[in-house]
Formats: sequence, C-alpha cells, structure tokens
Amino acid sequence: MADSKNNSGSLNHIGERKYARKKMMGTDPIVAQCTTMDATFQARVQDVSSTGVFVITSKKLDFGQEIALTFTFPQNGQTIKATGEVVRITPEGVGVEIKLFFNE
Repeated sequence: MADSKNNSGSLNHIGERKYARKKMMGTDPIVAQCTTMDATFQARVQDVSSTGVFVITSKKLDFGQEIALTFTFPQNGQTIKATGEVVRITPEGVGVEIKLFFNE
C-alpha cells in the first residue's frame, strides 16, 4: 500500500505505516527493560519495526519523553539496546521512535 500523506505531512490514518511492523505477541513474549529519567520498569513488546517499537505498559509516559529500551528476540538471541522518544500514547501502551541503537 502506498503511503498517502495529508497537507501536514502525516499519514492519513493509523493503518498506513511508512515501515512494516512485526507482531511480537506469540507464545514467547518479549519483555523490554525500560528506563526513563523517572523510573525503570518492564513492558511487553507488541510490535517492532526498523524505526520503532510499541510496548504494552500502564506506566504513565509523556509524548516526547526519552526512553531507553533493552530486549532480546527469543528466536535468535539478538539483544537490542536503544534510546528513543514516545511518539504515540494509547490506553494499552506507547509507541517509541528509535533515535539511537547501541552495539552490544
């Protein structure tokens, strides 16, 4: 599906994504260690793309808040360490746009 953008440059509706997302809600849940300036907590990874991650959490986070995430893919043991900012907030959790990946 081609991306169609409105006059502000944002996607017209939530179903249209610039980058494909991979759902992570299978039998092996992925739990991210999350750290903000205020707290450290765990959150379940719902989906991942090349530029971001959505995590399920009841933790109160603010739009634009910086967050560090570390999680491991159980299929291949690859660990991701990254920092990003909250770009989406829903009742289920938050979407984080990754700004910087760290090498292990």
